[in-house]
This record gives sequence, structure tokens and C-alpha cells, in this order.
Amino acid sequence: MSLALPYTRSVLTNRSLWFWGVVFMAFWFVLGAYVFSGGLPATRSAEVAYTSSWYAVIALFSLTTLAMGIATSISYGTSALAFGFRYTRLTPRAFALSLMAAAGVMGLFLSFIMAGVVSGLFSAHFGTTILPANLAAIVGVSILSGAFMMGLATTLVLVVVNHLGLRSMSFVEFVPLILSYIFGFAQLFLALPAWVLYLSPWNDMESLLFQAFSGSPARIVLTDSASPILAWPLLVGAIVVWVVVLVGVASVLLRGIRSVSVQEGRQI
Repeated sequence: MSLALPYTRSVLTNRSLWFWGVVFMAFWFVLGAYVFSGGLPATRSAEVAYTSSWYAVIALFSLTTLAMGIATSISYGTSALAFGFRYTRLTPRAFALSLMAAAGVMGLFLSFIMAGVVSGLFSAHFGTTILPANLAAIVGVSILSGAFMMGLATTLVLVVVNHLGLRSMSFVEFVPLILSYIFGFAQLFLALPAWVLYLSPWNDMESLLFQAFSGSPARIVLTDSASPILAWPLLVGAIVVWVVVLVGVASVLLRGIRSVSVQEGRQI
């Protein structure tokens, strides 16, 4: 875990991540508050649920950009990693844990910033104060979500480096974002089977972020107050299992990491 601090410092000073993870995502909040809120019932419960659903899905997208932005850096350091694992005290497991620790800290920053932005914009639009109901829950969920996203992105990048070749990187690096859009928006409008929502880490994160912000239980359809309630202990347990599995998979893939040249990623 000795690399956790420098990686965290690097993540927190990454301007690209701040732009795509905060500035660009704030644009979606503006649309949600001032464009898509027409026809919403003028009740406190409806406004809180609407605000919370926007927070949950956009915070999910923001966390995904975090993983995409950092994990690809592995492809630029394959030679150093291969050397380090063989001739130094650095182990694949310690490296994977360092990445996830850094992502957890950045995920916490992103989630709190998103919470502040959504509270300000939606409170101003609805003319009432809408604040996160459970900050402690947001902290826990954000750290777990950041760790999961980093674990997933790291695993995908290592599969590319070890088996597919860097020419596939431009496609694979968008897989987490594509899945976030599919599962994130699906839970807003579709009644997916409960077992799908529990097994899907994207829906686990979205449901927990919704519950942490609103203070109300997450439902199978987040925008439907009559939809069945999801059990938050199962949601948390699923995320923890996913993180543990991804740490293990990433550690195995790191042991066999190939030393590749970034020139392999050239498309022309």
C-alpha cells in the first residue's frame, strides 16, 4: 500500500478527471433541474425523489470516468511494473490495492461534489432546500464504488495488455461507461428483476447512492414510489464481493503482465 499516497495525489491533481468527472457531469444536472423537470408534481416527496434519482445516476457516471481516466495509465507502465514485480518488493496485490485506495478517495471527492452541485441547482429550481439525508452512507458507498470502478477498469486494461493488444484499448476503455449508461438509466424507468439489480454492481451503487441522498429505501424502479423496496444489506454485500473478486482477478493478471510498447496502440 506504499503507492496509495502518490497515486491518490496524482488522481486529485488530474485536470482531465476533474473536467469530465465534475464539470461535464454538472451539465447533466442543469438539464435535469431546468429542462426535464417539467410536469413533476409540486410536492416535497416528489422533488426529493427526483433530485435523488438524478444524483444517483450522474454520480454513477462520474465515478465511471474516474476509473476510465486512471486505469489506462497502466498501459504506459507495463515495463516498469513487470520489472518491479520481479526485482523489487512490490507485489501485484499491493499494487491493485493501492489503485483501489486512490480511486476510493477520489470517488469520495467526486460524490460529495456531485451532492453539493445537485443540492444547489435543484434547491434553487424548486425553491426549497434539498440536502443529502445521510452523509456517512454517501462516504461509505462512494469509497466502495470508486474501488469497484477502478478494479473493473484495471481488469479490463490488463486483459487488453496481456491478451488482446493495445489496439483494442480505445474500445475496451469505454465498456464501464457504456454499462453505466445501460444499467443506470434502466433502473429509472424499467422494472428489472430484483436478482438482476442485486447482481449488477452498477444498480447496487445507484440504489445505495439514491438511498443515501434521499433517506428513503431504494426501489426496483427508482422513479416509482409503488415499486418493491430493495434490501440495502444485500446491495452493500454485493458491492463488497465484487471488489474482493476484482482485487483477486487483477492481482492474477498483474502477475503475468506483458511488457508492451505504447506504439502497439497506434491505429494507423
